[in-house]
Amino acid sequence: MSPFRTSFASFALLLLSACGGGGGTTAPAAQTPSGIVPPLTPADPSKGAGVFDVNYGQFRGVYTFLDNGQFYGLHFVSGNTLAGQPHGFLTSSNSLSNLEAIAWANFIDDVKMVGSQESAGRFGHSFGGSGVNVAIKGSMGSFTAAASVQKTQASVSSKTLYNDPIPLATLAGTYGGVMRTVGLDRVQEAVVGFTLSASGAFSVSNAGCDFSGKLSPHGSTGIFDVDVKVGGVACQLKNTLKGIVTPLGISAAATSLALQLDTADDAQSAVFILSR
Repeated sequence: MSPFRTSFASFALLLLSACGGGGGTTAPAAQTPSGIVPPLTPADPSKGAGVFDVNYGQFRGVYTFLDNGQFYGLHFVSGNTLAGQPHGFLTSSNSLSNLEAIAWANFIDDVKMVGSQESAGRFGHSFGGSGVNVAIKGSMGSFTAAASVQKTQASVSSKTLYNDPIPLATLAGTYGGVMRTVGLDRVQEAVVGFTLSASGAFSVSNAGCDFSGKLSPHGSTGIFDVDVKVGGVACQLKNTLKGIVTPLGISAAATSLALQLDTADDAQSAVFILSR
């Protein structure tokens, strides 16, 4: 068992911060007397959606809430060290007092730091005005944070990453960065030569796998949906992953993207943090 699970303070001093967290699968819905499992109710779009920066103190998160109830998060420690990826489907009942089970890929809370799944991950949120309040809970403890406004495309920009569509041609280019995985028994790896075309097609070879796919705008937002094919003789990833691409910042000086991919059963995750 990780020392982080027994003492958050000592774990934080070792930079093995609580922000990682690994995935538990979504809790099954209660069955009706007839044995039929009712479908989950999507989150009410009127309650808000967007990309938010939240700061828990020991770690920070970038959270993307889509209008269909999907939630994707990134946790960072010590500045920009990628530590975890919480994600899942939040129902209309989700709140700060009603946390729901999520998948939570934890990239640092294991002895070898090769990634593991947090089995007790739960998440809740509530929108208020232009901001959001969040709560997250796992085997390492419980944490709350808030953001008063949506994350903008740049520090001097009034355009948000969610509400303002971003042309794919603006993001086209060659990127580099890092990749973390869960389910492959691999540590963090450098990424070079990630190419993205003006049409949204991309490709890269990493972690023994050849990735290819295409970005498509998520409605009229600045977020992109993506299906990815992976191959390669030595590749241990399943052949299809799905997720989103969230632009983390867009400016004349630099553009950065987060590519968050998961298998349908959340047994494997691959997260790229890229800059151009």
